[in-house]
Amino acid sequence: MQIEAIADGYDLTIGIMHNSKWGSHAWALDMIELERSAVDAKILQFVRENTFAPADFILRKDGCCRLSQQLARVVPRLFS
Repeated sequence: MQIEAIADGYDLTIGIMHNSKWGSHAWALDMIELERSAVDAKILQFVRENTFAPADFILRKDGCCRLSQQLARVVPRLFS
């Protein structure tokens, strides 16, 4: 998406909904927002239709919760 935007003459650092600062990709992040509702719907459907085990998640020392490697491989397949 970023390559296409640059080819079309857009400045990726200029965003509407995201912070525009040097080196940021605010425009690309704004474009991703257009798909957010569809992505959220797929993820919520996946969560409703599956039962998860504690091993599906990794709780880091800083309190951040991440998907296990096995579960992280499944999520992108929801969109293919």
